[in-house]
Amino acid sequence: MNQDRSIQLIQASLIDPTSDINVRRQGVEQNVERIKLSIEEHGFFPESPILVRPHPNPDSTYDYQCVSGQCRLKACLALGHPKEIPTVVAELTDEEAIQRSWLENEARGDLTFSDKAYWTERIYKQFATSPKYTGRDALELAAKFLGVDVLTVRRYFSLCVLPDDLKESVDQGILSVDGANAIVKNTYDGSAPDQSQVRMRERASWFTGLERGDRKHAIKALEESGHKSSIADLNKYLAKLIANATAEIRIAIPTQLMGELADWGRSRGLQDLASISTHIITEFMRSESSQ
Repeated sequence: MNQDRSIQLIQASLIDPTSDINVRRQGVEQNVERIKLSIEEHGFFPESPILVRPHPNPDSTYDYQCVSGQCRLKACLALGHPKEIPTVVAELTDEEAIQRSWLENEARGDLTFSDKAYWTERIYKQFATSPKYTGRDALELAAKFLGVDVLTVRRYFSLCVLPDDLKESVDQGILSVDGANAIVKNTYDGSAPDQSQVRMRERASWFTGLERGDRKHAIKALEESGHKSSIADLNKYLAKLIANATAEIRIAIPTQLMGELADWGRSRGLQDLASISTHIITEFMRSESSQ
């Protein structure tokens, strides 16, 4: 890859505003509207150039293809201002362009989870379809390409099989990523994708209808239950997990009381301070409830 050149002013009309290598696919129009307001009020900041490459299609009517900064470009085109925008031109292959677009958007936190899932799948498959690599190799190479760890690649990749409406729920924060992954793990069957999607929607509706405090237990219930389990089965298992849940607390005890506390515990067959403290709290609560 050639080194980026210095910032130069380029006519916005010479840059293709559509691009299949720009990783940001969701929420573009909303962001364009936000940037338009910013440009109208403050102007275009010259220290925030967009990144382009010479257009890879020789038949294109444009001279350049946008690699990153598509929302800024579209906002400028919509406003007709500025006609020339600060730009960095770089000679980039498709893979290099995708990687640059990913790293910039990911660093800013601009990518939705559905975008992350889409590009994780696309990059993974580039390696997985090669006879040179095993599935594990493909995961590691995709993680290196995207600048994340293998676990993150797995988490994003599993979201690819979600129905589009559930992906949107994840993007909007209605369904958590952990919850979505647990639902996929519980339901997805590659030999019956349509049936899997029905069951995913069923479980997502169940999951999002729970109290927030119960959802971490619901994730465990999904992960540990078979894909044939019914909602009634999940509710039964969830109730069991909640009933058996314990809360961890830390207690500061004055140093002068430590000896008395240890003697009190030993007289009841308790040795460690955690067991002694738990025993005291339990006895106190029982005595309070009996009064």
